[in-house]
Amino acid sequence: MSNIEKLVNAKGFQFALSMDCEGTNFDKNLENNTKNLERLLRLNSKNNIYTILFITPYFADMLSKLNLVEKIKDFKVIFGLHVHPDNLPDEIKCHLDFIKDDEELLTAYSYEEQKEIIKYSMDYLHHKGITPIEIFRGGYFSMDDDTSKALIELTDIKYESHNIYREQYKVTKNILTPVPVYAFNNNEELRLEYFTTEKLVQMLAQAIKDNKKALGITHSYLLDPEDFHYKRDNITKDIHFRLKELIKVIKLYKQAIEPIENIKLKS
Repeated sequence: MSNIEKLVNAKGFQFALSMDCEGTNFDKNLENNTKNLERLLRLNSKNNIYTILFITPYFADMLSKLNLVEKIKDFKVIFGLHVHPDNLPDEIKCHLDFIKDDEELLTAYSYEEQKEIIKYSMDYLHHKGITPIEIFRGGYFSMDDDTSKALIELTDIKYESHNIYREQYKVTKNILTPVPVYAFNNNEELRLEYFTTEKLVQMLAQAIKDNKKALGITHSYLLDPEDFHYKRDNITKDIHFRLKELIKVIKLYKQAIEPIENIKLKS
């Protein structure tokens, strides 16, 4: 059973963290942010938490340049494809003469065009050693039924992950198995950098109370605690600190709830 299957098939409350591993459109500090990835993966793996890395071609290139691809495979990690069609390396764009530099959404393209974008992006990641790729997330959560069909036809991907309340998510047929971000609506999602730490803890506690899976989300451009996004967006604690606070709550749950559940199972 693959790591993504283990996560999806697990019963009851489970926490995992997804990260959109962005390229040069969002990240002007790509090398330093990538260098801080192991720190986060180590923390999650130490606490038996899966990290789903949704990787863009530019981020894959930086992982390769820093000789990190094989190293991160030692952690509790799942690889996913992440596509921003307006931020593709020239090695991909040269095959896609229809690409518009100002079009941010994958679903703006036709089925055949999406197939080409996905094909060359997948090939690029594979060439950089990013394997296996088990799940998909579109940039800005952009995905529709054409995206699903293209993924099924071209790849071994069977899962997709988005905030299903976002207007950019236009899937009507579950051809792929959804692994949604834990969210209450369009704006309220378990995103490490969105809210105060207290608010994030409350959201996680609700997932525990409801015995649901809680897939969090964050972004690679925040891996470096000195990245300019923190000051620009007035984020007071870095994502490593915020993740540790959530892990404290999970540990309390495991200490208090799981033993009781195990007793019930044995009785």
